[in-house]
Amino acid sequence: MTLAATFEAGIRPAVGVVAMDMPDIDHPKLKQFYDYWDAKRAARAMPARADIDPLEIRPLLTNVALVDVEQTPQRFRYRLVGTELGGILKQELTGKYLDEMPLLYRTFAASAYVEVMQKKTPTYTTFDTVIPAIFRAVRYKRLMLPLSPDDGQTISMIMAGFYRF
Repeated sequence: MTLAATFEAGIRPAVGVVAMDMPDIDHPKLKQFYDYWDAKRAARAMPARADIDPLEIRPLLTNVALVDVEQTPQRFRYRLVGTELGGILKQELTGKYLDEMPLLYRTFAASAYVEVMQKKTPTYTTFDTVIPAIFRAVRYKRLMLPLSPDDGQTISMIMAGFYRF
């Protein structure tokens, strides 16, 4: 099922999803991640990928994903995925597209990528819900940060941080 078909089918994250404003980031490592991104953007709407040095955020990398944004058609490809995120999903995501992921994963991820693309701003979300179909609690905090090649308007990559709680 493609990303567009996922939305056409009405698949959206379930109850327990709370979006917060940036000043309300309550996870210390995600706040550190946001502060790094904010410092790198300077006076621009968002930093460029070239501004980001993974060595500067080394302690966070196990919980970070870098996601390439393809514009036409719009698709999201996992360029780099930290070991903690891969462990949560129990599979290797590097090199895969979001629309190739299992439906349940797309349910929680697709709307976040689309929201970042539409708003062109970071999004911070707390998930605290139970998925009845698999009898599993989903509890994590996610911060999505857009990157632009140079114009501050086109998003070419999204950096995402994920932490379970």
